[in-house]
Amino acid sequence: MSRESCHIKAEKRKILPHMNKKYKSVWGNEAEMLILERKTMDSKPILQLIWRKWYEEIDKFMPEDGLNVELGAGGGFTETYFKNLVQTDVVLTPNIDICVDGSDLAFKDSILDTIVMIGVLHHIKNIDKFFNEAKRVLKKGGKILMVEPYISFFSYPVWKLLHYQGCNLKTLSCDSNDYARIGSNLAIPTILFKKERKQFEKNYPDLKIIHENYHTIFRFFASGGYTYPSLIPKFLLPLLLKLEKILEPLGKRLGSFMTVIIQKI
Repeated sequence: MSRESCHIKAEKRKILPHMNKKYKSVWGNEAEMLILERKTMDSKPILQLIWRKWYEEIDKFMPEDGLNVELGAGGGFTETYFKNLVQTDVVLTPNIDICVDGSDLAFKDSILDTIVMIGVLHHIKNIDKFFNEAKRVLKKGGKILMVEPYISFFSYPVWKLLHYQGCNLKTLSCDSNDYARIGSNLAIPTILFKKERKQFEKNYPDLKIIHENYHTIFRFFASGGYTYPSLIPKFLLPLLLKLEKILEPLGKRLGSFMTVIIQKI
């Protein structure tokens, strides 16, 4: 799929209360939103720290050579850490290399070494098509490296009540609400890899989960994400990180994100 064929249906949604004024001005224009997200990332040290921490974890599973592709690259921040990476998205922005839809991967069979996804799976409408496509395009031994929202005892009320994306633990469908930019269901990764893990393993016997980690307890919410101002002053960040370090063993109960590494066997 070429850059020229990139498109996404624009749908005007309600604007979140207390949203950053810059985001209000481009809300509903997905390409402009992604460009603004990159600018926000570049200007927000706490967000950079969060993403780099995720990159460090998945870097252990990334081959130095080979064909590595990122789906849903959006603002293209991953390129600041990984150099051997083809960045793709369904939305045309200056930061992607080609347009690719996760449910119809424009690659030959058994050609990819790695698929990288940072906060993407919960936006995919047809999960089954994606995993079958991933299985098709990955080489034997190839991996899917994912960091996704995680619904824990602590994070559930925040994701459910305060975030603009849908969060429904009863379905793998992407809900849409009045405030969502595009279809999403933050609970999809939790359902697939925790709540219905055995069903996932039965459905995709050639895709084996080889690593999982539950993490990022407070810092993402404290950062304000892309659309809100930071809720914590910069000088308190080291203290917050120390607290999270202490609470790491409780990631399954308190975490707000999960890392999942899947290998084609």
